[in-house]
Amino acid sequence: MKQGDGVNNKTVLAIGAHPDDIEIGCGGTIKKHVLKGDNVYYLIATNGEKGGDPHIRMDEARRAATLMGVNDIEFLELKDAFILHDGATVALIDDAIRKYCPSIVYVHSLKDYHQDHHNIARAVLSASRKMQNSIMCYEAPSTTLEFIPTAFSNVTDTFEMKIKCINEFHSQEEKDYVEREAVVNLCKFRGKTINAEYAEAFEVVRLLEW
Repeated sequence: MKQGDGVNNKTVLAIGAHPDDIEIGCGGTIKKHVLKGDNVYYLIATNGEKGGDPHIRMDEARRAATLMGVNDIEFLELKDAFILHDGATVALIDDAIRKYCPSIVYVHSLKDYHQDHHNIARAVLSASRKMQNSIMCYEAPSTTLEFIPTAFSNVTDTFEMKIKCINEFHSQEEKDYVEREAVVNLCKFRGKTINAEYAEAFEVVRLLEW
């Protein structure tokens, strides 16, 4: 598969440690890519078994991806809460990057308190060391105060779809209610920075195109 199968289309790979991470971190921006006709793929490192029945969580992720309109979703089936930044994890990410040849990669921030988020981000950077692509790190309620965004995406027009996709994760509704409220407030806060109603913020690791 070549980058951007269409003349002006990009190939985008969004990577999350668990089901719902991508939607929470960059769902509005992903929908913007879909609406532009970009080829978007999801790569989820675990099945989310620490947060409930893994089969239910995977089904929720598939429904959310379908609603979002992405091309495909793939699970690496690493052990939830035990993702390591090691050769095995890097090799899996490397295989996926070579398979999809993305021009843009979205992943967790290195400045994230959650060890799975942090380690999958490190593995992505290791796997991308010889690739020519942009790497954008998204934030979540678990990111640290050291997260300093340098790029902002106005997601006012796609924010409703972001929330609809997050709401597909019914198994997480009660447990993550406060976190979901934080996601809304975070997008409002980031929106103020760029004089928009809602925005998503990113740390730029490497920027070739966006």
